[in-house]
Amino acid sequence: MALTLTPELAFLIGLAVFWAVLYVLARVFHLEKHGLEVKPAYFMYKSKALNSFLDNLANKRRTLWIVLSNIGLALSIGLMIFSIYFLLGNLLQFLFKTGQASAVVPAIPVLTISLYWLPYFFLAEGVIFLTHELAHGIIARLENIPVLSTGILAFLVFFGAFVEPDEKEFEKASLVARLRMLAVGSSTNLVTGLLVFLLTMGLFGPPMGVLIQEVSPNSPADHAGLQQWDVIMAINGERIVIPSDFDNYTKNLKPYTVLVLTALHSNKLENITIETVVNPRNSSRGFIGVLTGGSYRPSVFGLDHYTNVHLFFSLFWIYLLGLSVAIFNMFPAYPFDGERVLYYPLASLVKKRKKELRQGLNIFFWVLFASNIILTLWQMGLSSI
Repeated sequence: MALTLTPELAFLIGLAVFWAVLYVLARVFHLEKHGLEVKPAYFMYKSKALNSFLDNLANKRRTLWIVLSNIGLALSIGLMIFSIYFLLGNLLQFLFKTGQASAVVPAIPVLTISLYWLPYFFLAEGVIFLTHELAHGIIARLENIPVLSTGILAFLVFFGAFVEPDEKEFEKASLVARLRMLAVGSSTNLVTGLLVFLLTMGLFGPPMGVLIQEVSPNSPADHAGLQQWDVIMAINGERIVIPSDFDNYTKNLKPYTVLVLTALHSNKLENITIETVVNPRNSSRGFIGVLTGGSYRPSVFGLDHYTNVHLFFSLFWIYLLGLSVAIFNMFPAYPFDGERVLYYPLASLVKKRKKELRQGLNIFFWVLFASNIILTLWQMGLSSI
């Protein structure tokens, strides 16, 4: 039986080749001498080059940084409370059917994130983790906590940046200083996400049509030449502006119905004629073969529509990942920053059994987190966006 090389399989093969080549190069050229540590499916690069940069940033407007870090600490406590509230409430909805539970799944490229989202995901990942760690570094130096190194790391398809503080000096710092440093990453991500959201709202106008997110192979839409990120603006002369317009028009379509789709295709407005076929899931309904995404919004720059789409989704993923990391990084379970933000104040109030307290908190919150994931997979199955 011949093996079909799907895009997902090609991506995984390419990923395996990348890590194999990097591992061999690291061994042949002894890259560890240059600060690059490479292991199977993992690398980390450390440098002290940014240390003076962090010092300069921290020493400028120290009062402003202190005020911002205090605000960030308050925001992060709110984020922690929200993360616990969300997961507890979601668990109750799963167990007692008190409402519609939300899916809780880790963001794993190919498995839960479709391949076509990866460029936007990686861009957002770089922006969010760089700003996150830069904020940690600035507040560390503001609180006179030495930074041993800064760098980047990657594992499989995940990558990020890091700031390595001197842990002994960190533990000696005051409680408020430690909490400020831990909390600033999430608060920075929250502010970044919200600012990007406001920027997006200012750069893009009202919706003008519905984006095609996927085209089913050998479907009527595929045979007509429609492509991903084309925009459906009308069907048989009826305006289609938002996804619900498309859903309402197509929900009662019968097989073998002729439709004229007015669409932005190859940066031109075209009328494309297609004929529906029998829906493979419901023989009484017609099938076009497109999965629609959100609405298409033109930018104020007058760019072609494909460029507008890529710009919009680049900003959207920064916003989405910024808010997601801000919330779940404050979840009080190891290795998230929220674990120590909760533990340090509690540890200052108790004199005995601090280790047991920490272990108990981690067990409770990881059970809460894992329960949401398990029930998502059990009741909703594994799906990708």
